[in-house]
Amino acid sequence: MSLALTSKPYVSSLLHEMDEESLSAFIEALDMESVPLVDGSRPAVDPLWEQLKLEARAALEDEPQAGPQLYSLILSQRSLLSSLSTIVANEIETELMPATSIKNLFLEQLTPADHRSICLDIMAAAMRSPSVGTALNAVLHDRGVHALVCYRVGHRLWLAGRKGLAYYMQSTVSSKYSSDIHPACRLGDGIFLRSQGVVIGETAVVGDDTSISQGVTLGGTGKEAGDRHPKVGNAVILHDSATVLGNIPVGDGAVITAKSIVTKPVPPLARVSGVPAKIRSYREEGALGGSGSLLPDENAHDMPVEFEEITGSESSKGSGDQSFDEKAVEQLEKHLSFKYMQQWGDISQFQPEGGKESGF
Repeated sequence: MSLALTSKPYVSSLLHEMDEESLSAFIEALDMESVPLVDGSRPAVDPLWEQLKLEARAALEDEPQAGPQLYSLILSQRSLLSSLSTIVANEIETELMPATSIKNLFLEQLTPADHRSICLDIMAAAMRSPSVGTALNAVLHDRGVHALVCYRVGHRLWLAGRKGLAYYMQSTVSSKYSSDIHPACRLGDGIFLRSQGVVIGETAVVGDDTSISQGVTLGGTGKEAGDRHPKVGNAVILHDSATVLGNIPVGDGAVITAKSIVTKPVPPLARVSGVPAKIRSYREEGALGGSGSLLPDENAHDMPVEFEEITGSESSKGSGDQSFDEKAVEQLEKHLSFKYMQQWGDISQFQPEGGKESGF
């Protein structure tokens, strides 16, 4: 599981703009005793979904003409998975498979484990990309999130032996989102994907909290058979048009700079660049937190304005006492982190035999 995003989860900017009474009411709503699902797997209250609906209502006030879209795609939906399935199904429908059939297929295949992964993918897009900025924008408009949802459905179909339909999904996603992700590859949680031109091969593995920019290729050398694609660790950053070829490891926290071609193993925390890529430097050991999760790196990601606001304004950095807003946000992060962990705490029953089926 993505330790970085669950320990410091997405907090909508609308929450830290609320007055104390409204914020308390929102937290109380999250703490309500929820009606358990039939399988008892997770509570019905989804913290990210509640924040997303809050953002949709605020957007509706600012842009009333967007009402039909926001209502049909967000506010009228029963859950986050239902909402995303509706959005993506309408984007990738074909004459052979109409949107209704695709949505039903998505809801049939996606498991609670996939729900967790998709939530973390949405957080990654909202928190790592200034052009996305909010969970609402990620769900409605981010092609990377949509491509990852399709991959996770295709991966479930592949594991179930429905390889023809998995290949059909891969082909459709390739034409709609310009990303070619083989349904057999294994992707972790909290993936930030800029989908244009991305190619990920059949036996590739990508760990949690990894960022993949446009044009990245995780491919084979053309001289191998069987297990022939890269094994990318946790919290790795693959910049624009980076290429990693062959069955080689890329260590946790490594950075592959733009247009580099990597054909040899990359150690943890290394920064590599060039053709062929060579180690240029190492990131600080403190970049990996004590839990093994990657802490924010201003030199690796462009952090959105909301993140800077949440972590403290210039006026409060020099003071010894935390302001109410800072304390409230800190409490929110801890509270939401607890709610996410409570929601995703027991998913082992949904994993295939042999251990975790995604990740590094």
